[in-house]
Amino acid sequence: MDLRDQWNRLLPHAQPLGEDLLARYAESHRHYHDQRHLSEMLTTIDELAAVADDADTVRLAAWFHDAIYDPQAEPGENEEVSAQLAELELAAYGVDADKVAEIGRLIRLTARHDCEPDDANGAVLCDADLRILSLDAERYDEYAVGIRAEYEHIPDRDFARGRMTFLQNLAETPLYATSHGREHWEKAAHANLDRELTRWAPKAARPISGLIPMIYLGAALGVVIAASVLLGRGLGAAARWPAAPDESTGFPVWAPIAGTAVAAGLTCAWFRRAQPKLITIPAIAFCAVGVIAIGVCWWRWPATSPGAAMSERWPYLMLGSVALLIAGALLALARRLRLAPPYAVAPPRALGLGVTVVCAGVLAWIMVSAGEPFVQARLETANTVSTTATMPAGVLPVQLDGELAWSREVPATGAIAGTVGGVAELRPDGVVMSDATTGQIRWRYSRADVVDAASNGSRGLLVSSDGRTIAAHLPHGSNRAPSGIDLPTYAVLDADTGDVLTEVHTDGTALAVDRNQLLVAEGKYVVAHGVSNPTHWRTRLQCAVTQGVLLADQAVVVDACGGNGAEVRGLDLTNGELKWDVDLGIQFELSAELDPSTWIGDLVAVPDTREVSGLVWTSDAGGTLHQWSVDVGEGRMLWTTPVPGTPRPRLGTASCDAQLAATHTTIVLVTCRNSTEPGEPQTYDVSAASPADGTPQWHHLLEIPPKLQHPSFPRDGFGLLPDGRVVTLMPQQNGVCSPVMVGTTGVQPRPIIASPDAAKTSERDKVTCDKPAVAVAGGRPIFSDGVRLFAMN
Repeated sequence: MDLRDQWNRLLPHAQPLGEDLLARYAESHRHYHDQRHLSEMLTTIDELAAVADDADTVRLAAWFHDAIYDPQAEPGENEEVSAQLAELELAAYGVDADKVAEIGRLIRLTARHDCEPDDANGAVLCDADLRILSLDAERYDEYAVGIRAEYEHIPDRDFARGRMTFLQNLAETPLYATSHGREHWEKAAHANLDRELTRWAPKAARPISGLIPMIYLGAALGVVIAASVLLGRGLGAAARWPAAPDESTGFPVWAPIAGTAVAAGLTCAWFRRAQPKLITIPAIAFCAVGVIAIGVCWWRWPATSPGAAMSERWPYLMLGSVALLIAGALLALARRLRLAPPYAVAPPRALGLGVTVVCAGVLAWIMVSAGEPFVQARLETANTVSTTATMPAGVLPVQLDGELAWSREVPATGAIAGTVGGVAELRPDGVVMSDATTGQIRWRYSRADVVDAASNGSRGLLVSSDGRTIAAHLPHGSNRAPSGIDLPTYAVLDADTGDVLTEVHTDGTALAVDRNQLLVAEGKYVVAHGVSNPTHWRTRLQCAVTQGVLLADQAVVVDACGGNGAEVRGLDLTNGELKWDVDLGIQFELSAELDPSTWIGDLVAVPDTREVSGLVWTSDAGGTLHQWSVDVGEGRMLWTTPVPGTPRPRLGTASCDAQLAATHTTIVLVTCRNSTEPGEPQTYDVSAASPADGTPQWHHLLEIPPKLQHPSFPRDGFGLLPDGRVVTLMPQQNGVCSPVMVGTTGVQPRPIIASPDAAKTSERDKVTCDKPAVAVAGGRPIFSDGVRLFAMN
């Protein structure tokens, strides 16, 4: 049946109107929107007639839908004027008003082909209008050529861009509204669209252009997964340290599972070319939730408060929120690029899926891995309180006249050490530096996530040989150390100003520090961490490293194994390479009974020389401590000397850890002289020897009351003055606690001199010898009795 017959069957009394419409569809500028297109539409409507509510109404809408067609009109304008023509003409020929309105609505619907699910007439008309997309390749190509001819007024480049955008929009959505169309025509239509998209794509970009949106999609999905992991870590952490058992819920496994499921759903929506809103809506949602979450984290970010350390919860939540915002932006960008003509050609599905999965995996790994350093930096900043000195350290002549210079109570003081900046106090949460002249605090460094740093005693506070650099040990409890975060275990500080030179995380024990390196023992390894330079090396030795000192160009260490194996080694400070070694097992009959950490004693460098002196305990004559000295320039033993009658270290309160200290002209040794029963006085041997050959300079015995007998007392309770004398704090026969000087003139108590200042006299009377510790700063002896810090002239 030709078109005239079909029109006459619809409106037999409107033949002039039918002739007018046929003339319109035969206009010379129409190369596709012509009578053939009208005939194909009517044939498709006949095929779908059973679906429509009123097939004749749909047929009349098809006759008028392109009645007015101007290729240069604005989008939707042709459909609007065609609908107005239909409403005017059909009303004139007496068609029912409701039917005329329905026809006008259907014509306007063809501008966007966005009919509602329950619009049967609209679905039939839209499917008929798009039927051309699913016809055989030859007819589709004729359609494509006809469209280009109708838009011949547009330059090729602009047409290609616009045509690709139009085709890509079609390719991104289901094309047919009827079930018959989706089942029989959808696949063929997409194949035709992809074929034409390939033809219009820029030739240089065809092999890879379609992968660009896939890369951004993969990046977005990877960030989504990473955000779920980071948010999970934050939600599973306690809000603050220390945490109660019920405050930390543990890592919620559901978080990464949910993130992976969302990523998988977005991938399916992308590759199945589902509705664009299935990509656009999540992108908007991610951005919105990310912005809101960032605001909440910013608002709830905990302020630093004494005694409470911020945990990893808020940094992880903040990072996860930012990642969610980035994921939304990347997803929106991927969606936008997919619609851009240069990237509109879809690559083979297997290749595109592979690129997406690889990009997602790489980005997820990078984001999660980068999260830990970010969180670590935030925790270090939030949990650290550091002040610096604004005035130089006080310098006054030291008279050593026994008068109390200053005194003040301190909370839970640990080890103390003299430096160029004053006296450093190791406290439970960090370090405080006090002026040696006035006792005023010059600067402080503390961390809220540290657990009882003062419990490490003198080994928790290292001072460089020049007194200008200190390293403080910052232990963390198991309930304060977040998983995967390497919080600093040592802080290296400028002793004068309090500036933080570096913070180091290590599971080892620091041996020595100077302005350039922090020397750390990690089992059989010696590690140098750069302080003011980037030098970093790690050297493996034969045995466990127990002692070490730093010189100008060498690190001298002792590594000892069980039995008779112990070596003194000189390592190059620039790279850790071995320069020389001395076998202590040849020099001494070492003990096979004790752990090396107990029979290898102190190691000390003699100032302004190339000499290092140390201690080693042997089982000779029931127990003998040997002192030795090595020339580090030549790598040879200079001298050895025994100190008989010294009990084994670490045998309870009856023994002690010997202390070795040195000035330019003397090496002083403080150690136990005999082993006693608990509750009995103990004799300490305080002696001095020449660094050159070990010749004794002076030697004195000091009786130590039972309450001071502790293995660490020789190390913590004695200080070496610049002139070679030793000072300690000890109770006298009258029960008064007073300083004691030991040197060439013997053992001399120096009672605290009464002062006209009543306050000082009162402080003098309060001094006890319960937990004595001694340091020398600026030539002035500084004492601590566990509750107060005081200095003597």
